[in-house]
Amino acid sequence: MRNLLILGAALVLTACSQPDASQAPPAAEAPADAAPAPETVTDLATVTTPASGARVTSPLRVSGVAPADWFFENQFPVRLVGADGEDIAFAPATPRTSWTDPGPKEFDAEITFDVTGPATLVLEEDMPGEDVEPRRVSIPVILE
Repeated sequence: MRNLLILGAALVLTACSQPDASQAPPAAEAPADAAPAPETVTDLATVTTPASGARVTSPLRVSGVAPADWFFENQFPVRLVGADGEDIAFAPATPRTSWTDPGPKEFDAEITFDVTGPATLVLEEDMPGEDVEPRRVSIPVILE
């Protein structure tokens, strides 16, 4: 009877104890070429003007809302890129309120250009951190 009690106690203790990590199956790993999780919408700037695909004239006025951490020293870069991938023009986007306050900031930028044709308006986070790709938003436009 005593052996039966010892055996029962041993079974209970074994069932209640934590498994040894060295005996646990390895955790599933993501493949090396797996895409990172997508950023949330709140991590990206949104453009209210111009609309995607809009026909725009110079000077192009850009406005929208961006997270406060997109700004560095009160600005972040806005570029017009031609269909050939070359930069056409650049201007800083500046917040309407202090960039040092937390929360999203309404911003404005004005870009002057002297070419026509398809282009992409690119907004880019300024100073994202060491070895980190800046967050970007791209809006196709037609320059007139």
